[in-house]
Amino acid sequence: MPGYLWTESGAGRWSRLAEAAQLRTLAANAAVGVLAGILIAHVRLHLGLPGHKALLWMTPIVVARLLCRHPAGATAGASAAALTSIALGGHLAGGILFVPLVAVAGAVLDVCVGFARRVGLSPWALVPLLAAAGAGANVVCGIKRLLLPQWNYHVLLGLSGTWALLTAYALCGLAAGLTGAVIGSSIDRACARRQAGDGSGG
Repeated sequence: MPGYLWTESGAGRWSRLAEAAQLRTLAANAAVGVLAGILIAHVRLHLGLPGHKALLWMTPIVVARLLCRHPAGATAGASAAALTSIALGGHLAGGILFVPLVAVAGAVLDVCVGFARRVGLSPWALVPLLAAAGAGANVVCGIKRLLLPQWNYHVLLGLSGTWALLTAYALCGLAAGLTGAVIGSSIDRACARRQAGDGSGG
C-alpha cells in the first residue's frame, strides 16, 4: 500500500529527528560539564571543607539535567567536568583513575531524576529527592579520598577521620543538589508557564 510506505518513511524520519535531538541534549549536558570543569580548575572557594567543589560542578550539572532531560545527561556532564578539570590541572577527580567515581556520581543523579520523571513527582518532592541524591553522589566522589595514599585528618560536628570526611562530602553534595534542583525546577516551571501562555494566547 502506498500509504504504508509513506508511514514507514515518516516514522523513520521522526526517529532520526528524535535521535538528533537526544544527541544535542547530551552534548549540551557535556558542554555544561566542560564549563564546570574550567570553573573548578580556576576558582578557589577556600572553604576548608572536604567535598565543597560539588557546589561548583554538581549544581550546574543538576540544572542542565533537569532542563535538557537526557537520561544520561548528568553522567556525561560529570565525566566531562572531571576530565576537563584534570586537563587544566584541577583536582575534581583526584586523578584519571578516579574519573569513574565522578561518572558514577553523575549516574546517581540521572537515576533519581529519571525516577522523578517516571512517577511524576511534584517540584516540592523533586527538590528533597535531588538534595539527597546530591549527598549520595558526593559521598561516592569522597571515596577517592579514602583510597589516596595520604589525606588530611578532619574533625566535623563531633566526628573525626573517615566519618568527618564523608559527612562533609554529604553536606556539600546535599547543598549542591538542593541548589541545582531549586534553580532547575524554577526555570523549568517558568518555561512551562510561558509555553502555556503562548499556547492559550494563540
